[in-house]
This record gives sequence, structure tokens and C-alpha cells, in this order.
Amino acid sequence: MAHVQRIETLSRHLTTATGLDMVSVADDLADSTVQVGQFNPRELYEYTVRDNIELRDRILEFLKDDIFKPNHYLSLLEFRQLTLERLQKFVAQQYFITKDYIDDPLKFQACLATIGFADYSLCIKAGVHFTLCGGTIAKLGTEKHHTKLLPLLDDLTLPGCFGMTELGHGSNVMGIQTQATYDKASDCFIINTPDDTASKFWIGGAGQHGKVCTVFAQLTVDGKWQGPHVFVVRIRDNNSQLTPGVKILDNGPKMGLNGVDNGQIWFDHVKVPRDALLDKYASVSAEGVYSSSIKSVAQRFGVTVGGLTTGRLLIAQGAVDACKVGTAIAIRYSCKRPQFGEKMIMEYITQQRRLLPGLATTYAMQVSMMRLRVDAHTTTSCSDWTPK
Repeated sequence: MAHVQRIETLSRHLTTATGLDMVSVADDLADSTVQVGQFNPRELYEYTVRDNIELRDRILEFLKDDIFKPNHYLSLLEFRQLTLERLQKFVAQQYFITKDYIDDPLKFQACLATIGFADYSLCIKAGVHFTLCGGTIAKLGTEKHHTKLLPLLDDLTLPGCFGMTELGHGSNVMGIQTQATYDKASDCFIINTPDDTASKFWIGGAGQHGKVCTVFAQLTVDGKWQGPHVFVVRIRDNNSQLTPGVKILDNGPKMGLNGVDNGQIWFDHVKVPRDALLDKYASVSAEGVYSSSIKSVAQRFGVTVGGLTTGRLLIAQGAVDACKVGTAIAIRYSCKRPQFGEKMIMEYITQQRRLLPGLATTYAMQVSMMRLRVDAHTTTSCSDWTPK
């Protein structure tokens, strides 16, 4: 008799009597419009996302287009081409413009974060183009740059990339070696890569499709070093041929994100016009006089790289969204997968202990991301925030 009681006790430890049809629960949770008992998935979704709900819904509906269906049988070049075509189709919907990076950053982030649910290569390629390249121009450039360049970025006429990281300098941006020297005689800056360690390395979009690059370089004017500044440099012409003095090596296949064409860039004394300098915080006159409202090199550098915050938020949000996808797939599958008869594996406590902490952690990270977005882009506290 004792052994029977022991078996019953162990059984209760391993399983839980939910009183629910797990298959029905899984089907209902897959439809955010269905209320399960006292739980309304839609209300929870809106509470944990908060901003641009209708816009996100429209994008998610758009992502049901067949072009976004996964295809794991493509070659490297085929996957890159598909990623470009996906981006072109997304851009054609005109959900946002590059200027939203500074005018409506929550809308900007909502658009780029949502496409990550379809394909993360697409998300990264769009992020490099709009956030890193376009956002840098929007943040550090002035009206002449906005008028001339941003419309060409908006419709992908001018695919962009972001030239900060070098082979010998990753996070140490202050130590980059790419040179930008002002030449008064030609009224141009001369962009130069002094050695291989100074080559721009692992640059998304540079390997195949990029035509313009926001290049971080050490500026020297009249023999005086002024620290890292950013220049807009054409790396390919309108026919996708490399511009004079530019050399690019395709980084080739990677362990992941093969829809993104990473590349390595060298500049051999490439001349760019004086207007190529993004001059919101510093400028150089035709006479070769450097001026800046920020006198310290260190402080100017801080302002220059401060614009990367939005990109970092999007990378973090992408990681959280990947957790959402993974936990949703695992939990729905567990509610439909029988084992040892008709019992669904989600009814086993061991399975719940595997999945539910991950679900709780994902919700906690999502709420944290919501607070980060609010802190970065509004003056309202998270608890009082009523999004538009």
C-alpha cells in the first residue's frame, strides 16, 4: 500500500491537473483576439508594447506576404538578393522615413523592430541602412545633408553602410586610424587607410550593395589633430561600380545573418568635398579654419558616438523578440504534443519548469525594454506614460 501512495505522490510531482484542454489553449493563444478564461493576450500585448500599436499591426499583416516566407535552400548570393528584395518591398510601403530617427524615434524603432519577426537578416540590413548610416546623417548632419541625402536613403536609391569598426579597432573608436586630412588647395578632405589594421572591417552592406558610407576618421586640419569625425563617402557609383580609390573585399559566408553582405573597406587617398563632413557640431571653412562649439576633443567624440543609442536599443529589442518567438513556439508545441498516451507534455511539471521561467524572463525583459525606450526618448516616467 505504501508503494502505491509513493507512486501517486511522485505522479503529482510530475504532472498537474489543469482542467484545461491543452490543444484548445494552444490554438487560442495563437490568436491574440481570443480571450482564454480571465486572460486576454491582446491586452497584455498592448500593455507591454505601448507605442505605435496600429502601425505594428499593419506591418505584421504586411509580413504575411509570400516573399517573407523562410527559404533555407538558397545560396549565399541568392539569400542576399532575397534580403535586398524584401527590404525594397518593405521600404515601398513608406511606413516611416529616415528623419523619423530624430523626429519620431519610437515610430522609427517600432518599424525596424517589427520586421525582425520575419527575418533577422532583413532587420539588420535595414538597421544598418536606416539607423547607423541614415541615423548618423540625421543626427550629425545639417540641413544640406538632410535635403540631399535622406530622400535617397528613404527609397533605397542610395543603399548605405556604416564605417566605424576597423580591423584593429572595435570598441576603441577613439583609437581608429583612418585619416581625414583637409586639403585647402582642392577644398576637399582626403580619406586614407594607412595600413590594413585601419581598414573598415565587417561593415554590413559594404560587401555587395552599399553605395554610400558614413566613415569615421581622425580629422587633421592645418596640421592639428581634431579627433574622430564622420564623413559621407561614396563607395560605389550609380552602376554599383567601386568609386576611384576605394577597395572592398567581400567577407563571404558567415555562421548566421547571411542575408547581410559584410565587407572590408580600404580608402587610398580618396578626395571628398568639404560638405562631406557631417558638421552639426564642427565645421571647416574654405580657408581651412576649424571651428566647433564643443572645444574638447573628448566631449566632441562623446556627442559623435552618442547617436548610436537607438541602434543599441534595437539590437537589445531584437534579442528580446527572439526570446518571444522561441518561447511561443515551445509553449504552443508543448500544449499540442502528447507523450505516454494522450497527456500533453505541457502538463508535466518538469516541462513547465523548463519553459515558464523563460516566459517570465521574456516578459520581464520586454517591460525593461519598454522602460528603456521611454527613458531614452520621452520625458515621461514609464508608469505615467500613455502612448499615442
